[in-house]
Amino acid sequence: MSLLALSLNKGNPMAEQQPTPQQPTPQQPTPQQPSEPQTQRISSFANGSIHRDPFIRSFLDNTPKDVADSFTDAQLLQLKLMFGTRAKARHTIDVRTVLGGFGWNYYLVFLFGRNRRDLTRAEQKAANASRILVMLAGTFVLFSIVVTSLYLLKSFLGIDVLPNFSFGLWTWLTS
Repeated sequence: MSLLALSLNKGNPMAEQQPTPQQPTPQQPTPQQPSEPQTQRISSFANGSIHRDPFIRSFLDNTPKDVADSFTDAQLLQLKLMFGTRAKARHTIDVRTVLGGFGWNYYLVFLFGRNRRDLTRAEQKAANASRILVMLAGTFVLFSIVVTSLYLLKSFLGIDVLPNFSFGLWTWLTS
């Protein structure tokens, strides 16, 4: 079983069931075979190759030397899996550029897309409030279009509901 599978099954009672003594598995060390340390079970990161990873290098550079030396390869791999492997998310609009010159540079990032995260309670309240505001604004715009259309239809048909009163919209459009 790989280290990744071991770490993913940690805390899972079904995954921690031990095989019966009559049925030894190939992964159990036999008396002739010494048990191998967990750090060497990761074949792709054996012999210190995890230390060549850009995320791990940056992490270790920003960690005090005595603490950085105390990490095992397995711990570093778990740190990378937890914090360093976030792939670039796909957005409907994804604009990333650098602006500047003459010794100064600023980056500009504009992302737009569907939110796939679980919202906190405060974010849910804000989202609900914005939905209500959008619905109210849409209702107002739709109502205004309907009333204006009905007024123009009335004026086109020559119906005079209020004598000697006009908003002047029809005369402005026909002039």
